[in-house]
Amino acid sequence: MKTRLVAAGAAALIAGCGGGGGGNNSTPAAAPNPTAAGQYIGLTADNRALTTIVLDTGKVYSQYSVAGQPDVITGFVAGTVQSSSGTLSGGTGTDYNFEGQGTNPVTVTGTYSAKQSLDATVAYSTGAKTVAHQTYDTSYDQTPSLQAITGTYCGCSSGEAGSDAVTLTVDATGAITGQGAACRFTGSVQPHSAGNVYDIALTFSGDSGCQYPNTKATGIALLSGSQQVVHAMLETPSNAGILFIGSK
Repeated sequence: MKTRLVAAGAAALIAGCGGGGGGNNSTPAAAPNPTAAGQYIGLTADNRALTTIVLDTGKVYSQYSVAGQPDVITGFVAGTVQSSSGTLSGGTGTDYNFEGQGTNPVTVTGTYSAKQSLDATVAYSTGAKTVAHQTYDTSYDQTPSLQAITGTYCGCSSGEAGSDAVTLTVDATGAITGQGAACRFTGSVQPHSAGNVYDIALTFSGDSGCQYPNTKATGIALLSGSQQVVHAMLETPSNAGILFIGSK
């Protein structure tokens, strides 16, 4: 399915060894408390398609569509959240919206069932809330590779200043070169340490046409559509959000 941008435990069981003839008096290690790490897909209460990635580090990214138009991506939330014993807590982040609502701080709470479901509430300072139910996407359990992401992607990036047609190339080592209408950039992408996710970093040139000249942005990238489509969500140090979607 083609997607476009809106323009604007395995746990190690530790067993003790008893002394000779005295029997084994060791206490088995407690089972680990699984976190919400994984990829989840679903809908918000206002009918926006949603894909959420919770990394093993506690970093969370959630990409959403225009209401009622699941193939038209219009923003993302990036932040951090704690997950333990089925509860999401202490979640804070930023909503980067490209429908004209701008950049807004948010808090995140909710519940989860590890590798099954995620129910989250994103709250805004205005009092508005977005509620979503999502189910686990087993594609997160696949292994990412540089071979899979290598290639040239043509697509569109969105930021606060608008959208731009972009070509992005990843070579066999993960090095990135790219060009927008009036801005060049370089960077790198590598498989994340856990999950079917890539860590990505881009540095924009000082070209006069760059929205973020001489600035580095970091985030994650996902592959979908039989590895032919890349979705990247990045943030700059000044809290600007950049969303790129492109296909080979």
